[in-house]
Amino acid sequence: MSTVKDLKSLASGEEATFRAHVLRLWEIGGLRMALVGDESGLTRIELGAAAVEEGRSYEFLRAAVRQYEGGWTSVSIADGGEALAIDEDVPVPQDEAYIERTFKILSGIQRKKGRSEGRLPPWEHPAKGA
Repeated sequence: MSTVKDLKSLASGEEATFRAHVLRLWEIGGLRMALVGDESGLTRIELGAAAVEEGRSYEFLRAAVRQYEGGWTSVSIADGGEALAIDEDVPVPQDEAYIERTFKILSGIQRKKGRSEGRLPPWEHPAKGA
């Protein structure tokens, strides 16, 4: 079984099984995402139709690794993976401020990508409509 940190050493397209705690959930342009973590780090996971709850721990099966320019990694269970709730609480030692910063960065990247792919309308300054 892999850790979140281990996922970074896998090639894009490889599959892994790991346990992690769901820290944040969000949806942008039809893509359901979660920020998850364990003692080794944090990562983003594309959930597809999988049902998970914030604050619970899961075993993610057949999670497909995705490597991106700039050296960041995410995983997806949208195409055949599974999320199984577990009774064991997976510890996440990162502090709340670090978790929140990571969430804001990852969700912002997804909004930008959603706009460029046409899944979201272009950004407009709030004062433009005033």
